[in-house]
Amino acid sequence: MADKILMNKNTLATLKNELKGYKTALPVFEMKEQQLKEVITSIETAVERLQDAIAATNVDVKQWAAVMAEPTIDLSDLVFVRELKTNTREIAGVVIEQFVSIDFNESAIDYFETPLWVDAAVEAIKDQTTNQEMLKLELKNLESVREELAEARRMKNALKEVFIPETQHNIRKIEIYLGDVERLAIGCAKLVKKKKQVKSDAV
Repeated sequence: MADKILMNKNTLATLKNELKGYKTALPVFEMKEQQLKEVITSIETAVERLQDAIAATNVDVKQWAAVMAEPTIDLSDLVFVRELKTNTREIAGVVIEQFVSIDFNESAIDYFETPLWVDAAVEAIKDQTTNQEMLKLELKNLESVREELAEARRMKNALKEVFIPETQHNIRKIEIYLGDVERLAIGCAKLVKKKKQVKSDAV
């Protein structure tokens, strides 16, 4: 807000309208901040759950590490992602991408030619890949929501600490000035009236 303002009734009316708008906007940003904090907590919980699941699968896979290292079998040829389906929805002004499903291409397994552990390994890969893709989505969502939260907090603080108090200060300053002008005008009018009365009496 500019330091120099016009000290008149039009400016006063404009500032009062601006103040009304600021006071209307403030609770909106406060509510948005609270909603975004709740969304962040929910996403962080999902991220933690997925990270734990991925870590647990990694521990399980280590038990097969020796046999999975066999050069005759390439698991990447047996299963890979064909399609990842997601949808989007808006929460408190942020577009969130949600996991819907994941489809895999799976090669037929010849159980006479492949070891017994391959079937279990394929299922583990599918579970791990699913969790990893879901984790990527949640981390991306978390970043977006945190950015929106930071912006909401900036707006809330700007309204509460800058725009509202400065506008209130300028309104008071103009009201005091206009009050002084009005009192001065009344005083001058009384003085003129008194002089006219004295002149009239003298005649």
